[in-house]
Amino acid sequence: MASTEWMWGVGIIILGLAIAFALMRNRSRTASEKRQTEAGTEDVYRAAQRKEDGKLRPEDRTPQSMP
Repeated sequence: MASTEWMWGVGIIILGLAIAFALMRNRSRTASEKRQTEAGTEDVYRAAQRKEDGKLRPEDRTPQSMP
């Protein structure tokens, strides 16, 4: 059976590679992709707030234009 220290080392290496991959992938996003991500996040938060409140807020009634 493999020693615990060896498995920790492999786990740390895999985690490091996953983080490096995510950083490299996110650095190459364009300005329009960043705006789209922000708009999507705002939509998710707004939907959660509607679900919590059970009513529409003024900004929910009209779509916001993207700059």
